[in-house]
Amino acid sequence: MKKINLLVLGKSNVGKSSLINYLTNSHISLVSNKVHATRVSTFHEFKLNDYHIQIIDTPGISISDNNLLAQAMKSNAIKHITNCDLIILLSQPQKTYEYEQRLLDEILLSNKPFIVCINKIDQDPDKKLCQTINKQLSIRTYLSISIKENLGMDVLMNNMLSKIENISDVSGFKMSNKNNLNIIQELIRESLINRTNKEIPYESAIRIVTYNRQKNIDQIKAEIIVTKDSHKKIIIGKNGNMIKMIGTKARMNIESLINKKINLSLFVLVKENWKNNPELLKDFGYID
Repeated sequence: MKKINLLVLGKSNVGKSSLINYLTNSHISLVSNKVHATRVSTFHEFKLNDYHIQIIDTPGISISDNNLLAQAMKSNAIKHITNCDLIILLSQPQKTYEYEQRLLDEILLSNKPFIVCINKIDQDPDKKLCQTINKQLSIRTYLSISIKENLGMDVLMNNMLSKIENISDVSGFKMSNKNNLNIIQELIRESLINRTNKEIPYESAIRIVTYNRQKNIDQIKAEIIVTKDSHKKIIIGKNGNMIKMIGTKARMNIESLINKKINLSLFVLVKENWKNNPELLKDFGYID
């Protein structure tokens, strides 16, 4: 069975993680309407006809290099271009595609087969925003899809198959031995992000402290890192209600991922300016 590395690239919040979850038919990738949700690249697998496909889910890279975290997220995504077999560049109806063109330039230099998809077409019924694509992108062929409404997905799958069948040399699977921990880390962040607001999602990080695998129930201890005491108070909540809700939802998603019961213990720590601390970023898995 041919093994294919599929890389998904695009701005934050265009639907990359929703696409991953659609293709794998599961909830394993962080989905949120908060920008810059995904922090680390994670790997997921599914089968398409006679092909075994490993999807590389990358952080959104439409952010400025205003701290070490931002730089790390960009590098994390871009480095996979040379280590994949097929690329999906995902976008959405919008006023300008200048950023996508810069990404497309990188893809064209790699000489990798690629598919450009415009997601959320249900939000642009008159195709007014999509009309700018032909003016701003150096290609004329793209797919219009809506992952949420399941529009155009069959065309995307057929297009993927057509591209895969013409791939002669494959790069081979290269998956981090920390991949499951990275996914668990992202699932905890998802639960946190979807229950908080304002700046808290962008000022928080998750660190898996211990993961003890046991016969019946695995034991996971994780830390939520924030930059301010006020954020810590919000996350804990009155009588600890908020952190209990965060932990409950995260535990359910993790159990669905690993098909096993877990005990999840969450602790909140304040680390000022952690986004510019290389040792902490390495500990979180954001930099190598």
